[in-house]
Amino acid sequence: MSAVLAVVDISFALHTLCVGIKSRIDAAKALPQTANRCSRLVDQIDGMIDGCNVEDKRTRVILDNIKKAMEELDALLVKINKKIGDVEANSSGCCVCLRLASKGKDALAAEDELERTESELRAHVDALVNASLIHKHASRTSNKLSQADARRFWDEYFGEEREVSVENLAEALRHECAVAGAGVDAETCAAVCRHCFGAGGGSVTVLSFGDVFNLASIQDTMKSLAKRAKAAQRLFTIQVYDYATKRPDENVDAGFMMCRATDSLKVLRALVCGHALSLGDEESTDDDEFEFEGDEIDEGATRSDAAPPAARAKGKKPAVTADQLEAIPPEFHFLARGEFTFFLDECKTRVLRKQEKDLAGAEYLDRVVLVRDADLPESMRPVKKAKSGRRSTNASADAPGSDAGDTAFETHSQGTAPSEKDEEDTNVNADDVAEFIMRKSAEAAMEAQCTDVVTAIRVPAVLQGLRAAALKAGVPEEAVTFVVEIDQLRAAAEAIAPTSAGALSMPRLRLVKASASNVIERFMSPSSRFELPIKSDVRKETYDTVAKVAAEAEAEDPKPGLDQAMLEAFVVPFNDVVAALAPALAILRSKSERVNKVVKATNGKQHKVVVLGGGFAGSLVSYNLDNDPEKRFHVTLVDPKHYFEDVTAQPMLLCDPGADAADADGRFKKSTVPYGKVLKHGKHVTGLVASVSTTHVEVGPERFVLPFDSLVIATGSSYSSDIKVVNPSAEYRYRQLSAERAVMAQCDVVLVIGGGLVGVEIAGNVAETIMAGKEGKKVILIQAGPYLLPRVKNAHDKVLAYLTSLGVDVRLNERVVDFDDMSRLYTTNKGNVIVAGKVYRCTGAKPNTDFLKDPNTHASISNAVNDRGFVNVDKHCRLVGCDNVYAGGDILCDEMFSRTGEHVVTGERLPERIGIAAELHALIISNNIKRTLEGETRLAGCDPSKDVFGQYCMISLGKTKGLVVMNGELDKIFEGMGFASGADNAELMRDGCGLSAATPGFKDLVTGLITAGLTTDEGHAGLSGFSEGNGMYDDPLKVAPDAGGGNGDAPAP
Repeated sequence: MSAVLAVVDISFALHTLCVGIKSRIDAAKALPQTANRCSRLVDQIDGMIDGCNVEDKRTRVILDNIKKAMEELDALLVKINKKIGDVEANSSGCCVCLRLASKGKDALAAEDELERTESELRAHVDALVNASLIHKHASRTSNKLSQADARRFWDEYFGEEREVSVENLAEALRHECAVAGAGVDAETCAAVCRHCFGAGGGSVTVLSFGDVFNLASIQDTMKSLAKRAKAAQRLFTIQVYDYATKRPDENVDAGFMMCRATDSLKVLRALVCGHALSLGDEESTDDDEFEFEGDEIDEGATRSDAAPPAARAKGKKPAVTADQLEAIPPEFHFLARGEFTFFLDECKTRVLRKQEKDLAGAEYLDRVVLVRDADLPESMRPVKKAKSGRRSTNASADAPGSDAGDTAFETHSQGTAPSEKDEEDTNVNADDVAEFIMRKSAEAAMEAQCTDVVTAIRVPAVLQGLRAAALKAGVPEEAVTFVVEIDQLRAAAEAIAPTSAGALSMPRLRLVKASASNVIERFMSPSSRFELPIKSDVRKETYDTVAKVAAEAEAEDPKPGLDQAMLEAFVVPFNDVVAALAPALAILRSKSERVNKVVKATNGKQHKVVVLGGGFAGSLVSYNLDNDPEKRFHVTLVDPKHYFEDVTAQPMLLCDPGADAADADGRFKKSTVPYGKVLKHGKHVTGLVASVSTTHVEVGPERFVLPFDSLVIATGSSYSSDIKVVNPSAEYRYRQLSAERAVMAQCDVVLVIGGGLVGVEIAGNVAETIMAGKEGKKVILIQAGPYLLPRVKNAHDKVLAYLTSLGVDVRLNERVVDFDDMSRLYTTNKGNVIVAGKVYRCTGAKPNTDFLKDPNTHASISNAVNDRGFVNVDKHCRLVGCDNVYAGGDILCDEMFSRTGEHVVTGERLPERIGIAAELHALIISNNIKRTLEGETRLAGCDPSKDVFGQYCMISLGKTKGLVVMNGELDKIFEGMGFASGADNAELMRDGCGLSAATPGFKDLVTGLITAGLTTDEGHAGLSGFSEGNGMYDDPLKVAPDAGGGNGDAPAP
């Protein structure tokens, strides 16, 4: 047996040997031909690479690899030819094999080595060919432009240009859309280019172009952009349903997000996924600490974390990282991952993934709800798209009689399995790209406004955001004010720069001297209350330098360069303050990725009330609803300040703010209330309103969104001077008032422009409190007409005589026609030039309603604004056609205010927008919001026909006396209630007004009542009771006096 096995082994070994010899002989036979082929290849490549562009980095690398492979192949050929030697060309393979064997070389190994080196060389050559082609066209389309239409567009318009200007690209896109009839206007094209490519320094490279337009055709993308840009913004409520019960899932409150009215459900899916990543934001519970934008937002959880279309273009599901998921509550993970299915009509109709792109607009956005994929029956859950790209179906999908794929969506009854498997749609269309571009464009636009501090302060909304951010970052708010004033000074000086080097411009010198002197007195002087983030030696040196140069500028023949010396003195402190504001700027810049973020209310089940403006009307409504006994309301108060300030006390407050901001006996402390005390349960959001819709408001430069069920617009009015301010912190406001008082005490002339209620109050208080007894110092009051207080008949003579007794220089029939605020020079129509250290413009307040004309403001709301900027409402303080939008306070139309009397000149009875009226509006609005929620249709209102006595008011003319404007009969009623005006009643009966020594104290009393009404239930009930007694208050639910026995018509003091 062993012998047989031995024979078998020997036979197998011989067979293997023969096979090996044969393969080597065959290899040896072909070896000369292989060597010749490789030799020719080397020669061909050597000629081909001559003249290749060695400036291209990729080409250089490939050429190096080719040269190394050629050298290796060439060396191998030399070695093989040397070993083959003089073997004749027609020699058998056996001879060649033996020859190689005699030299210690295996023919088979030699062939493998040659072929490997040849293949490697050919691979490098192929790479070179591709690189050469790419390089040839790189300046036109680049290898990044994989989309055919993008390549065509760039080739057609820009040829071999590597980069073009933003303007040229915008013009090319406009022309492309015009030729195709896409209906995209030039401004849309310019806006897209400006926002998408503005960060590139004004130019667009082919690669950055591909990042935007590499996913869909140019025309389709621009059409979608135009459609989406023109579409109204829409607040979308994310409703998650439980599939089994077909009812909303009470355990998941995903809140709201913004979309466009024309968005498809496919775009909506991407928005929902991005929105889910922001749901980890935590609510702040510290009501006394102002909120920068309502919520603290996690840096890692923003809408910008949503995957761009490029990820979906590659057929990949948008990636959500573990860190992102960890930042949000577990119940929202399925939303972030996109693991949900859309249903219409409360789960009656399922929408397949492939149908989402075709279902767009309000018709579907109003009906769509979300269901977790995990809650669906197994047969209804979506499946991943097969790698082949073919749709997966179940057995019945293509069965005869099946209508799957023929319907826009699929209707089925509860528990009935659908006829078609749902499959992920990973394709990208133009709508996806448009949504991505618009979102990134908005973020880029916001970011462009925050590139540096100087850029930020030149945009009003961003400036306000920087003030709030400075407060949040611990930087004194006056740092922002200082930067603003120095920037304005530089700009004004540059506007009137000398025409030649070394020349002297007296207007420029006067301007710089006046403004620089004012700045150092307010910010740099040893007595200044302002706190700048600069070193004390820098502060002192700046003050001394400017003061010294300003004194030299007083010479009759000042030398050139003094103006520039004063400007240069501010360089170091300006740069130091800008550097100190870096943390605030970083906070502001972080907002660029939160454009249109929706702020979530604390309790989604409460009736959401957003109040715009924290003046009389806004704060009273906020307190009323926030303290609802049944806790039915969540109130969000939006105001750029974080404190209420009684503006009626300001004329006296300017002259005597108190020892410090915390002085309990000081007028400032008594006339301000932190919003944290007004709202004990709701939230205060710091910011300026950007726009208003019927479902939400946009706030701040980043336009974050506050949804509401009811809206109250009470943004008040403003003056040209800093009489009403929007500074966030109360501490800074106090320092500002102290600085104002210090400036008035230093200057020789305080100019008051306008002789109405506010003008005469400021003039009288400044004259008596600050200027009295000071030689050479005075107050000038300029009135364009012949009368002071022309709306109050018989008041002129009384007020003129009293102000004159205080030393006020009253100039009638004169008006300022040329304002030079930087130089402090004011020229009147009579040719008089007044040099004033401080100016107050009191020529009439302007309603703060500009945001109601914003393009994003709903038409039904913007149409309510009249040509003077005031808001038209019905008697219930509601905007006509918007039953859930109310307005109150100074912004209302004339019909909602009482009159003080006949105008002295025209005889008209004009409205007075004062605090008493705002209190009445607040009561009407608060009652009507409650009644509407209860289903009560009988609403409170304002009835001007019941304005029997006319408007009464108290005007302080200093700390000693004031003017009482009141009907004599009403004065008797007040005296019976314990509120004696102090004026002679006979004089009131005859003239309707009279001087009273009780007025200043009475105004302090009213301020106390107001602040108590915003902090205590008893005080608030007292104010409400007074407003209920207002003759104009019309309440169908109010018990008549004869029925209830009470005096229901007692007016408010």
